[in-house]
Amino acid sequence: MQLTDEELMLRAKEGDRSAFETIATRHYANILNFIYRFMRDHHIAEELCQETFLRLWRSAPGYMPLAKFTTFLYHIAKNVCLKELARSNRGPRIYSLDEPLFEEHQGHYTLAEEVEDTTDTPEEGALRHEVQKRIQDAVSALSEAHRMVFVLTEYQGLSYQEVAEIVQCPVGTVASRKNTAVRQLRKMLSSQR
Repeated sequence: MQLTDEELMLRAKEGDRSAFETIATRHYANILNFIYRFMRDHHIAEELCQETFLRLWRSAPGYMPLAKFTTFLYHIAKNVCLKELARSNRGPRIYSLDEPLFEEHQGHYTLAEEVEDTTDTPEEGALRHEVQKRIQDAVSALSEAHRMVFVLTEYQGLSYQEVAEIVQCPVGTVASRKNTAVRQLRKMLSSQR
């Protein structure tokens, strides 16, 4: 029988490293994806993801299962992202298509390879990439509060209630920020047509 995240975290609280490793393995990809979509820099996302799990481990002795575990984890990841943005006082970085995202055994893996779709014609692929880039640029132009809510609901698939717990505001504020984000995105994207 598979243990819940909360049960694993309670075991980690008692010093069980294998329970913590199970939690990290279970959630690493989703947290990395969230951080990458917020920061738009793969290398920084990797570092911040590791920082998130380091903070999770450090917080284990005081862990209390008062909320859903993923809410607790995303709250830590959110704080790590916001701290990095405040520290660096910069916006998300935009990669060149030819810049390596990360090293592979056979060489570099670029953004162009990431978005490449072999079923499209070159023109369709270029158009698809341009649309994706415009959407991501528009999401990056949102305020931190609006971008956080948009990424957590749209890309991570979290409910308004979960997001409210993560960003520590009422559910109505989450809904308002999401609606504002969608309106701003529509406005930005319609002006680019």
